[in-house]
Amino acid sequence: MSQVLQPNQDWFISAILKDGTVAHCLTEVVKELKRKEQFISILSSRISERAGTTMDAVSEISARIGILENTVKFRLSILSPDRRGAWFRTSATTSTGPFSGTIMTDPVFPTFDESRAMEIRKGLVECWKKRNLIGFPLKATESSIWKTLLTLNFEIWNLGDLGEWPRLETLPESLPADLDSRSLRAFLANVNAEYLAARERLNKVFDTLMAASDKFFAKCSVSSGIRSSEKSSAHSQDKYDGYTAAESVRESFRKRRATPTIHRPVGKSAQDLEALRFMGFEDFPSEEDLKHRYHRLAMEMHPDRQGGNESRFKLLAKSYKHLRRLCAT
Repeated sequence: MSQVLQPNQDWFISAILKDGTVAHCLTEVVKELKRKEQFISILSSRISERAGTTMDAVSEISARIGILENTVKFRLSILSPDRRGAWFRTSATTSTGPFSGTIMTDPVFPTFDESRAMEIRKGLVECWKKRNLIGFPLKATESSIWKTLLTLNFEIWNLGDLGEWPRLETLPESLPADLDSRSLRAFLANVNAEYLAARERLNKVFDTLMAASDKFFAKCSVSSGIRSSEKSSAHSQDKYDGYTAAESVRESFRKRRATPTIHRPVGKSAQDLEALRFMGFEDFPSEEDLKHRYHRLAMEMHPDRQGGNESRFKLLAKSYKHLRRLCAT
């Protein structure tokens, strides 16, 4: 007994079901095949490998969202609304240390007139809702975390546009009947899951960045007189009170070096000892311990963080770089 095929499993069945001459029936088959070809072509143009990469478009955008997620998570834990200048500065975070290539160094905002803070906020929200950069309220020629976020928002929306066909995020449920097939449905279901996951992650980044930016905008909205007094206060806060954990260790070693009973441990140079003391180690640590200690101290000393200090941060990076070379061998 022959198997009964469903219409979406037999590409030639339209020639049998159509009324008319043989030529007419074959023409209908050609039309359906061309329609399928057009759909696959537009789908391919959207999600195939990006130029210069080996990743498909969804994976490539997802990877860039990952870098943005890391940036917002780390940088916003450091930035304080009271230190407004830090929001306009390029970060030194990835110049050294274990963060290279995984965190953007761009400022959160290009410089702008702080009296326009609420206008800037409104413009950013409008660009997000419209999913484009038309009317971008900041300097479009300068890179920033906000510009990257809104650019990704536009790109991921544009990625889902399949022209005359249903949008990518609605497939395979809205797949036209004449294109439907079991294999195509399985393929589109996988693409759809990755696409929606990337979209949701980007939405969370927007919520996090906007919540932090709102605190910054609130500080910008105060009167110029108050801003001036805050500036003086912020300047006085640049003076560091107390010690970080590493500096406390350094102080103890200073006292110990004042006594004649201290001898340099065998196998350690003066530079080794200085790096170890600064980071709070008595002996060479494991690579994992070194990385964790660096991360914790970087959070304390980062110049964008209230109470941080650029010279200590650079010395930390130098110590980390020196010990990483030794601990990796």
